[in-house]
Amino acid sequence: MVWSGGDVDIECVPPHDILGKDIIDYLPVGDGEQVIRNIMQESVNILERHPINLDRVKKGKNPGNSVWLWGQGRRPKMPTFYEKYEIKGALVSAVDLTKGLGIYAGFEILEVPGMTGWIDTNYKGKADATIDALKRVDFVYLHVESPDEAGHSGSVDNKIRAIEDFDKFVVGNVLSGLKAFDEYRILLLPDHPTPVCMRTHTADPVPFVLFDSRDSIDNKDVAYDETITERNDILVFDEGYKLMDYFIKEL
Repeated sequence: MVWSGGDVDIECVPPHDILGKDIIDYLPVGDGEQVIRNIMQESVNILERHPINLDRVKKGKNPGNSVWLWGQGRRPKMPTFYEKYEIKGALVSAVDLTKGLGIYAGFEILEVPGMTGWIDTNYKGKADATIDALKRVDFVYLHVESPDEAGHSGSVDNKIRAIEDFDKFVVGNVLSGLKAFDEYRILLLPDHPTPVCMRTHTADPVPFVLFDSRDSIDNKDVAYDETITERNDILVFDEGYKLMDYFIKEL
């Protein structure tokens, strides 16, 4: 939603931080709160009568019964990826927030049929689009949302499935496709943890993997999981943007 000339000094709570709680204690507070609250309240009345929701209720599914506004801010100013690194990029993601960041970065936004952001997403289609894009750009940001959403859902089974499918259909297919290139680098990491037991984001350190096809070091015996962050022989970046600087400029 765009509110022209609107206030941003409002405290809005992310919905995934209040799962299972009474929302009355977490409504927007601050400058312009009544405008935002009114929109959210009116959305309940509109969505209650929406044909898609009426059909979902008939099928025994949960309806989308409210708009919940959060994450407000003004339009950011930032250099494009090309202005900063002099390389062209593309992005594939089912998440609008991530697509927006890609637009600001000057990336080509790749559209893949069947992208959902859930465990039924088109993993292979994302991997194929990534390899195809690398034939015309230097860098592709491939984003997968399903492990995060599985964490929010609190389902261990969905979390395991999301990780296994990501490993098989994304990592597996990307690695296979990259064999067509003489040289390549890979940076693999989550943007944050989403533990199943907490069902929300946490501020714990995130493990990452850097791979360079020109490097013959064999690390096959090292598992990629949260325990990496507890080791003493690892690269550590206290500020996230420095990781990308290292990956592009120094690796």
